[in-house]
Amino acid sequence: MDAVLVLLALGGLCLLFGAVPYLLLSQRRLKERLGALEAQIRQGGVTLPKEGARAEAQAEILPEPAPEAEPDHSPAVSSPWPGPQETPAKAATPLAVPEGATPPRAFVLRGDRIADLLRWLRGNWALAVAGVSLALAGVFMVQYGVEKGLLTPFWRVMGALALGAALIAGGEVIRRRHGDEGGAAVGLPSVLSGAGVITLFAAVLAARALYGLIGPDMTLAGLVGVAVVAIVLGWFYGPVLSALGLAGAGAAPFLVGGSSDVLWLFYYYYALLALVGLAVDAVRRWAWISVLALAVAVSGANLIYIGDAGALHYLVFWALVSVFALLVPEHRLIPTHAGNSVSRRIMSGGDFPEFPTRLAVAMIALSSVAAVAVALDARDAVTVWLSLGLLAAMIVSLVAGTARAPALEDLPGVPALAGIVLVTLEGLERGPLWSVFRAGADRLPETPAPMTASVLMLGGAVTSWLFALRMRQAGGAVPSILWALGAAVAGPPLALILELWWQPGDVIGGYPWALHVLGMAAVMVWFATRATRLVPETRLCSALFAGSAIVLISLALFVMLSAAALTLALAVMVLVTALIDRRFNLPLLGGIAQLGIAVIGYRLILDPGIGWAVYVAGVSDVILSHVGPLVLLSAAWWVMAARAGGVTRIVIESAIWTIAAIFASVLLQRQLGGLGAMGHAGLGLMATVWLVTAMAQLYRLQVGGRALRAFRITLALVMGAVAAFMLGAQAVMTNPLVPFMWRKELVAGPVIFDSLAAAYLPVALVFAVAARMLGHMPRAMRRTFVVLASAYGAWYGALEIRRLWQGRDLSVPGVSDGELYSYTLALIAVSGALLLLALLRRSETLRRLAMAGVALTVAKVFLVDMSGLAGLVRVASFLGLGLSLAGLAWLNQRIARHMAKPAG
Repeated sequence: MDAVLVLLALGGLCLLFGAVPYLLLSQRRLKERLGALEAQIRQGGVTLPKEGARAEAQAEILPEPAPEAEPDHSPAVSSPWPGPQETPAKAATPLAVPEGATPPRAFVLRGDRIADLLRWLRGNWALAVAGVSLALAGVFMVQYGVEKGLLTPFWRVMGALALGAALIAGGEVIRRRHGDEGGAAVGLPSVLSGAGVITLFAAVLAARALYGLIGPDMTLAGLVGVAVVAIVLGWFYGPVLSALGLAGAGAAPFLVGGSSDVLWLFYYYYALLALVGLAVDAVRRWAWISVLALAVAVSGANLIYIGDAGALHYLVFWALVSVFALLVPEHRLIPTHAGNSVSRRIMSGGDFPEFPTRLAVAMIALSSVAAVAVALDARDAVTVWLSLGLLAAMIVSLVAGTARAPALEDLPGVPALAGIVLVTLEGLERGPLWSVFRAGADRLPETPAPMTASVLMLGGAVTSWLFALRMRQAGGAVPSILWALGAAVAGPPLALILELWWQPGDVIGGYPWALHVLGMAAVMVWFATRATRLVPETRLCSALFAGSAIVLISLALFVMLSAAALTLALAVMVLVTALIDRRFNLPLLGGIAQLGIAVIGYRLILDPGIGWAVYVAGVSDVILSHVGPLVLLSAAWWVMAARAGGVTRIVIESAIWTIAAIFASVLLQRQLGGLGAMGHAGLGLMATVWLVTAMAQLYRLQVGGRALRAFRITLALVMGAVAAFMLGAQAVMTNPLVPFMWRKELVAGPVIFDSLAAAYLPVALVFAVAARMLGHMPRAMRRTFVVLASAYGAWYGALEIRRLWQGRDLSVPGVSDGELYSYTLALIAVSGALLLLALLRRSETLRRLAMAGVALTVAKVFLVDMSGLAGLVRVASFLGLGLSLAGLAWLNQRIARHMAKPAG
């Protein structure tokens, strides 16, 4: 009942602001206009018309003069308020802004305003102290009485009311005689009347909260009455009265002291203070008074909330203050904020948003943050629903009410984003609403499933629908695209968040939850089919909705399918996306395809990952989850041939190579078994997978902007670091030549096709292919890859030769003669192969490398082999070496002469 009375009283207050204040202002303006007319007539020597004809004469002779401006000794700037308040008369004053000057962006918190305030306080500190003293006198009268124990609470309140009225009356008398913004009594009327307003507020609050003399209805009526007095006074006085009254009225509840069982009433009291300040500033347009009023109201309400005054009325306070901040500064029931919006300012520049726009954006943002904070602090699910209800009401109101306010076009996105954040944090923090929902997993079979997930999904769908309606009403391509983007990302993220942190499938069942997701996807498909007809100037809107639908369908497949089938289904979605792009020319869907490829890679590497493919899955599942995506992605790569240089096609191409490497690694590990998984072969194959993914990111650097390139470089560095760690562990812990502590690494498998080949050849192959394919990377990096590929290939060859002579255990001491000679033969063979390759490719670098190999062979023979040779073996060895070197030297000369000829 009390809440109903509060709402009725606020409604009456709005009606009161539409009648009595309007008449008072009209009377004041009429007097000013008549005074100006009389002065001009006297100067011209014209006889004054009769009283009844003054208005007609004024309309015929004079235009409406500008409202009387307060004295301002600060450097003049353009007003932060839009509209025609800066008249030619104002612009003609010496303080006008010079032509071509740009007004500052910060209209309230400026250095010159602060300097003016400090200057005023230095010159009028006595007035400030007097105002504080008078206000405290009224508050102390309420709290203690004239003499402790001599006055009853009733007479204390009556005495405070009388004191407040007397202070206001005294201030009004002085203002009428000497004025408030000039003359000998400058500022004194504001001090007296402001102290009187504070005293009246304190008296009414004490009558209810401290002494219980009146009920909530009378309390609200009294506060409304004092607020009306404050508003009317603020229209006629300078800003000192408004500032003093707002600050003092905000502090009054805490200065009065005592305890109350109706703390919720103070929320509406502070909302009323915000309305008072905004209403005064809507006419006087000082701008900083609006900021002060909202700051006082928000601070007071937050302190009351900290005092455990309840969340319901706190949320209602934020709703009321948000409405006031939207409507009162523009004094219209429907927002019509003109000018630039915040999003347009960020994206395309232009003018800075006007002061009423910034005020509205700030309050909507603070209200959204407050709703999230209340939900995080909630102890029951009802409070969380109330916070979500406030955000939903804000979304509906802003979408429906800001159609004629282009400066507020991006405002509905703030509570929508807050709602997504709230649902996410509720799941992460395991809040009360999440706990109630998850408890439904243990319900009896005959008990209905909780509706929490259904309601949240319905709210997301309604939000997307509202944004889609605004897309239809938007004028121009850019606003339509922005609203389409909002519609495409308002509802679908809720499905992803619920799946990740709420797991509705465990509570309501996997199939029903998948139907929820598919229902949201159907909504997106419907939007996509209608977007081209509703917004014919762009296909981007259809692409946005189609992309959201594809993501949601993929999520539904996540819920229903097995690990292998899901990976295959994601590849199908990538192919379908490529087909839709080719059919309808929607390049934006390439981003969805790239997202699908990233998820496929995540599934193949991490979850369920390589471990699942090696140890858990059957052969058919491995083939389905690897070969299937390879075939489908190859088809998508062929379908996108028209976009050969596009980002998506390059990503698909790199994904094909990545999946092929992963598949080969999985097959090798399954063949090698436990040894391959834990020893040098397993580490080499795992390092190969991470190296391939890192090289794929480097390959994708050919396309994309600066931010995307930085992201891919970061991914490549992280993946390369993982690969380097595995290769380091392979070299130290699983080195076949050197046992690690008590563990001796043995070679497994037949000669040549053994664990050594699995451990080192794939790594060498990856570096070699990278040096070949990454032509866009720096030459030094590609040469490094060549060196690494050669090093791993040579290391494998050396170990394989030792395995031929020593068997499975390569860590035995010593080197046999046959092994030593085999190394020499291998070096000669490699040098010869390099010379032939140099001839084919006409490469001077390869020819020099081949001769370096020859020199290394000679050095090995004379420094190492010769010491162990004797007799005919030494003769035969050096005879063979000489013939081989002679043949290589002859081949080198022929190659050098051939390369010297011009290519033809």
